[in-house]
Amino acid sequence: MAKRVLVYVATFGAAFLLCAANGRGDGNEGMRGSRNIFKMRRVAVSQPYRFERPENVVDDSHRAVEPRSFEGGETIRQQRETKPPVQHAAITRNEELVRNLQNEQRGEALHNHYYWHEAGGVRYAHFFDDHGIHWYGFYHGSSFYWCRYFGDQWWWYDAAFTRWVFWWDGYWRWWGPGGIAYVYVDNNYYPYDMTTGAVVVQKPETANPPKNPPPPGEGQKWISPDKSRIVQIYGENSEAFLYDNSEQQPGYMAYLGRDIVKIRFSQEIPAQILADFKDGAFALYDMDGNPKKTPPSKPPQVTQPPAPESVPIPPTSAPGQ
Repeated sequence: MAKRVLVYVATFGAAFLLCAANGRGDGNEGMRGSRNIFKMRRVAVSQPYRFERPENVVDDSHRAVEPRSFEGGETIRQQRETKPPVQHAAITRNEELVRNLQNEQRGEALHNHYYWHEAGGVRYAHFFDDHGIHWYGFYHGSSFYWCRYFGDQWWWYDAAFTRWVFWWDGYWRWWGPGGIAYVYVDNNYYPYDMTTGAVVVQKPETANPPKNPPPPGEGQKWISPDKSRIVQIYGENSEAFLYDNSEQQPGYMAYLGRDIVKIRFSQEIPAQILADFKDGAFALYDMDGNPKKTPPSKPPQVTQPPAPESVPIPPTSAPGQ
């Protein structure tokens, strides 16, 4: 067996320790144990409402004063909602309730008084505070939450993120620094891309590599524009493997996952590897095969490499067998 040597490689200002044989791995680095892959998916979202006047944006310290009991003295036992209440979609679609809200606000002007109502199967309270703010508390199911209606929008204060968010066309949204719009999807806020009309959401998944990578050149392969990397998709599980192509004999670097149907390379420097999955999701990796954890605010600009080279694979072939 060739003598092993230790080499240090500086990448993006950080040092990584590599174990190599004749400058190459033994074919098993990165194959031991599971790894997280951060699969991303684009979700189409309608363009948010553009505020034309600063006074139409809620960004103050006023909060709802929540009652401890219902109008009949019964103790309120529902739990306060701590995440942007997705059930607000049912409120906005409840025509009977919306009509009641519009009519009641005109006549219920006693300060610091709770007006209790039930409409469309939902119990709710209207509260008019000393600052002239109309608050609405919705008590439906096991939780409750309070909103305010201002500037033709529903607003809710997200204490976990210390921000006011507004409801628009099925989603809670937030105007971030610099006027960047964010949308709350899958328990997180993601930047909205006006160009594509979508947000990119992220979900980590665990990948279990096979015992050994396939030999270089098996299956379909994609070569990076600078020729330094090869990604090959191999076997009935469509597993992707990254190889260093900077020397005469490609050396295995990292396992990228399974059920991958296409590989692309971004145009940035340093470039990124984009893997497209069968289920429509995609994942990003750096050129050393490390998964990227942060969803891009905009779709990466990618090159379209030539069609992948194919090598016939016997039907019984599979990684690790």
